[in-house]
Amino acid sequence: MKKIMLTAALLFAGITASLADNDRPIALDKLPAAAQTFLKTHFADLTLAYAVEDPKFVGSEYEVTYTDRTEVEFRPNGEWSSVERRYAAVPASIVPAQISDYVAKSSFPNQYIKKIERDAYTWEIELSNGIEIKFDREFHVIDIDD
Repeated sequence: MKKIMLTAALLFAGITASLADNDRPIALDKLPAAAQTFLKTHFADLTLAYAVEDPKFVGSEYEVTYTDRTEVEFRPNGEWSSVERRYAAVPASIVPAQISDYVAKSSFPNQYIKKIERDAYTWEIELSNGIEIKFDREFHVIDIDD
């Protein structure tokens, strides 16, 4: 029984290691439909530098980079998980109103959001001055890091 368990553990470790850092370039039309629609809606005016697929144990994640160094990351289902713009604000249409209102009414009124990330439990933004603000699902501030 120990041999079977050891063999299974080694096999699992080998599969996991073979999937690590296995990014491969892809064409935009190979992205999930939701990701293609998101890019056409919010970044149609930018020039594509490259897109990569990152295979995971289940599904793939995607990253699209534009020539102005804008980066957009997608989950396997095509929903965006992160948008980062180096020299401009992220599109206002992807920022929840509660977050936009907080930034506008807080002590950061002249700053813009250059990065936004979301997961099932939190939203995190980075302002143009480098301050990072984390929100819970109800958009209450849970952390500010400068």
